[in-house]
Amino acid sequence: MKILTLYFNLNGFLCTYFQTAAANGHDHVVRLLLMRGAALNKANSYGWTPLMHASRNGHANVVATLLQQRQADINAVTGLGASALTFAARGGHIQVVRQLVEAGIELTSSGGANECDFTPLLAAALYGHDAVLRFLLDRGCDVNFRTSTSGLTPLMVAALNGHMKTAQILVERGADPNVINADNRTALDIASMRMKREVAAYLERKTTNKPERGKYFIYMIVYYPCDFTGLYLISHLLGSIAELPIV
Repeated sequence: MKILTLYFNLNGFLCTYFQTAAANGHDHVVRLLLMRGAALNKANSYGWTPLMHASRNGHANVVATLLQQRQADINAVTGLGASALTFAARGGHIQVVRQLVEAGIELTSSGGANECDFTPLLAAALYGHDAVLRFLLDRGCDVNFRTSTSGLTPLMVAALNGHMKTAQILVERGADPNVINADNRTALDIASMRMKREVAAYLERKTTNKPERGKYFIYMIVYYPCDFTGLYLISHLLGSIAELPIV
C-alpha cells in the first residue's frame, strides 16, 4: 500500500516525514517509509533531498540505505548548487563522503539556478575539514579551482577562516598562493584583511605577488554576493535545521 506524502511544519517551512527521518538518522523509519512508497528523491522547497539531509548530519547508516535504492538521484543539487557531497564535506563527515564518492557522485558538482560555485572541496577548505580535503584532492579535485564570479580558490577560503593546517595542505598539494581573485586579492591579502595572523605569516613566505595595498575599506565579498551566497550565508548554509530557509 502506497502512503500519502505527509508534511511536517518545521520552523515555518514544510518538510516530509521521510525527509525528517533521514535528517535525524532514523534508519528504521526510513526503511519503513521506503517500503510504503515514500518519495525517494522528493526535495523540500529549498531543494534538499532526503540524501542531502542525511549527508549533512553524517548519518552513514541512512546514507547507505538510500544509496541502495537504484532510483536515488545522488547528483541532485539545491538551488544554490550544493550536492549531498557538499553537505557531507561541509560537516567533515568523511565516512559519508567516502560512501558518496564510491557510489559515483560528481566531485565538482556546483551551479544550480543561481550559478554559485559551492563545490565540496571549497566547503571542506572553508570549514577546515582536512581529512575530507585530502580525500577529495586524492580523488582529483582541482586544488586551484576558482569560482566563476569572484575567483575564490580553496586556499583563499581557508585563509578567510584562518585554517592554518588546511592552508599548508593546499600549498603542499600545489595551490598557487599568487592567484588573485576578481577583486585583485591573493590569499595572503584575505588572511591579512581578516587578521588571521598565523595564516598570513605563513602565506607571506609563500607569496611573491605582493603589490602595494591601500587600506581595506570594503570587504571584497560585498561586490560578489553570488559565491557562497556572499560568504555571509555560508556560516548558515548547510547548518542547523532551524536555518534551512536560508538555503
